[in-house]
Amino acid sequence: MAFFYVVEFVIKKGDDFCGVPFSILENGRERWEGGKDRAHYETEEYIILSHAEYEKKVAEFCAAFCGNWKEITEGRYIEMLEILPPEKWEGGGFFIMEAHTLDIHSFYQEHSGKYYEAFFRINTPRNKIINSLYEFINKKAALA
Repeated sequence: MAFFYVVEFVIKKGDDFCGVPFSILENGRERWEGGKDRAHYETEEYIILSHAEYEKKVAEFCAAFCGNWKEITEGRYIEMLEILPPEKWEGGGFFIMEAHTLDIHSFYQEHSGKYYEAFFRINTPRNKIINSLYEFINKKAALA
């Protein structure tokens, strides 16, 4: 006989979602001894989400958080390159090894003597990252 867990995610009410849940419930209770149950969180300032609802919330967070480029100094670019071994180094671009949250990492890119930084999910295809950088550069040039 198989036993299935119902997993639910607890997040705080409001707009402070940072990509990770406040707590996780398995069959209505936190896993550790003395953990709170679903009823406790329902009476407090929390929202309980199903797995599908939580995945949607994470996708919305990532869409709003990722891909927001900013121009940085060469010094910052070099500092980030040297602070940890780079991940997925290619063509002057790399991810910082340590995640900011979830699977979202800082990404750095050199292009035409300028330096840029943005957050992306580490599995984002390189061509999508570079295309978004070109959009940023073109939009910035059009405003100048």
